[in-house]
Amino acid sequence: MSEEEIKNEIFEKIDEKADVKVEIPEEAPEPEPALSPIAEEPEKKIKESKPKKERKKRVMTEEQKEKLRAQLAIGRATSLAKRRKKAQLKKIEKEEKCKADDEKIYKALKEKLKPDELKSENESLKKQLEELKLELSSKKERKVPVEKKVKTAATVDSDDEVSAPPPKKVHAPPAPPKKKELTAKQKMKMLRGL
Repeated sequence: MSEEEIKNEIFEKIDEKADVKVEIPEEAPEPEPALSPIAEEPEKKIKESKPKKERKKRVMTEEQKEKLRAQLAIGRATSLAKRRKKAQLKKIEKEEKCKADDEKIYKALKEKLKPDELKSENESLKKQLEELKLELSSKKERKVPVEKKVKTAATVDSDDEVSAPPPKKVHAPPAPPKKKELTAKQKMKMLRGL
C-alpha cells in the first residue's frame, strides 16, 4: 500500500466515527528543480550501489593458528618492552625536570634569604672587630712604662766613668689622621664586594 492509501484509510475511519467529512486538499506535485548532470550522478550511484557481500571466514589449519599465536606472543612481548622503555625515559625526563625545578626554587630561596645571611655575617664581623679592639686595648694596658733605675751616689760615680753619650731621640712618625667611622650603608657596600 502506498502512503496515500494509508492516509485515506485513516481519515475514512475518523470520518465514520465523527460523521464529519474532512476534505484534504490534494497536494500539488512539486515541480522538480532542474538538476545539473553532476547532481544527478550521486543519486544514481546511491541507488545502484550493490549490497555488501559477506566474506567467508578463512579456514585455517592448526599449524597456521599456532604460527599466528606465536607471532602474537612475540608482538605483545616486543610492544611491552617498548612501552617499558618509553616509561623509563619519561620517568628520567620527569626526574630531570623536577631537579631543574628544585634548583630554581633553591636559587630563588637563596636570593630571598641573602639579606638575612648578610645580616648574620655583619653581626659576626662586628663581634670579631670588638674582640680585636679589646685585645688591642688590653695589650696597651699591659705595656707598663719601663722603670728607670734609681741612681744612688755609688752608682752615679760608676756610671759617669762608663757613661755613654745620651741616645738620640728618634721622632715617631706622626699618627695618620683618624678616618671617619663608616656608616652601616657604606659597610654593606664594602661587604657586597667580598
